[in-house]
Amino acid sequence: MSNRLLIDHDESWRSVAKKVTKLAFPIILSNLLYTIESAFSIILVSGLSATAVAAVGYSASMLWFIYSLMALSYTGTSVLVAQMTGAKKDPSPALLWGLILSILTALPLTFTGTNLVTFLMGEFGASKGVTALAKEYLDPIFTFIIVGFITNTLYAAYNGYGDTKTPFKVALIMNFVNISSAYLLIYGNLGFPRLETKGAGWGIALSELVGLAVYIYLYIRGRKPFPICLSFSKDVLIKILRVGTPTALERAFSSLSFNIFVGFLASFGDKVLAAHQIGLRVESASFMIGFGFMTASTTLSGQNWGAKNYAGLDYGVRITAHVTALTMGFMGLLLLLFPHYFSLIFTRDSQVIRYAVYYLVIVALSQPQMAYASIYSGALKGMGKTYIPLGVNLISFWLFRIIPSYLLLRQFHTPLVPWIFMSFEMSMRAIIFYWAYKREIAKFLSSRTKGGRCIKVQPEGIKK
Repeated sequence: MSNRLLIDHDESWRSVAKKVTKLAFPIILSNLLYTIESAFSIILVSGLSATAVAAVGYSASMLWFIYSLMALSYTGTSVLVAQMTGAKKDPSPALLWGLILSILTALPLTFTGTNLVTFLMGEFGASKGVTALAKEYLDPIFTFIIVGFITNTLYAAYNGYGDTKTPFKVALIMNFVNISSAYLLIYGNLGFPRLETKGAGWGIALSELVGLAVYIYLYIRGRKPFPICLSFSKDVLIKILRVGTPTALERAFSSLSFNIFVGFLASFGDKVLAAHQIGLRVESASFMIGFGFMTASTTLSGQNWGAKNYAGLDYGVRITAHVTALTMGFMGLLLLLFPHYFSLIFTRDSQVIRYAVYYLVIVALSQPQMAYASIYSGALKGMGKTYIPLGVNLISFWLFRIIPSYLLLRQFHTPLVPWIFMSFEMSMRAIIFYWAYKREIAKFLSSRTKGGRCIKVQPEGIKK
């Protein structure tokens, strides 16, 4: 298997950083494409109304709650493919079971997704105008939700195997389809029907259909990540469920908690909610960098875990964390220096811009902490310890973000309260994740010592 990413714990940090960056860079580009795609939808609908911005932005946030179910197949497939690749085993069963699970979990959402999301938005404080426009946006997305789940599982298999370039190329095509179709359908350009917010939803749906078509074409043409053998091992299914279920629960509860948190901001009116969504879109440029390195850390961790190369795993994760923190710290500096100009990209409403600037200045200070939290969380998932991020994220989110925000909002009625606690909570989460990761990896590093001396393990496949 040529895509094994094993780390020698005696390698130079430059060599390791180069390997990780090479793995992460296409993922970062793919995620930045998604950020551009999402931002373009916001920019286009901003010409309709502030309510349309709030509807599309809030719907996108709520979709993360629905997409949490995708983590069952995505995380299970990615981690198992990485571990089996590292152990030189056939990863086919992981992909096949992942595809089956993605179809089974997405099917009910085809019929119930739109009503569920709009109901939750209303319960969390969104106005009737926002929920009405959100329904128009969500209908096309849920019509083809199964397609989205399948393409995501295929994406996970490529990443787990260590091929991050192919998914980037597919994402590039999907991005073009989304932006161009949304441009044509929102305002009815070039003779197409004017669908307004529904046009933005059709942009996403059409891009998912094209993405799946491209993946099928690549498999037919032999550009699959690894040969597919029809093997349905029950042991692999059990492992996928054991690894993927905690992550699905984590993302479901975290997303639900996040939208409860957004509900605090919705109570201040559509303009504050629009400012929050704009701030999220601007910050997502930094977040997607962290997410790309987190995915790389999961692959690196999973492959070295499968190869029982624990010292290399720890060394690689440590360097990945520092590289990510440096990169996201730079992005935070940009947010701190130019918040007004970034906000102007999305709106000309002076009140929305003022609140968006407050948001960006506050979150700029927590970008390095987000980096460390992301990398150590990704490393734990690669090790198969997905139950730990489940516990850490839930406890941290409620203890340091939601509960303090709720209590202080009763005394100080300003959106600055939840935004400040959002930044504070991320710092606490980073500390907890670092401690949890060090505790887990120490158990396996100690198994490689004898008589107080470290026994060097030369991972197979590494040339010196």
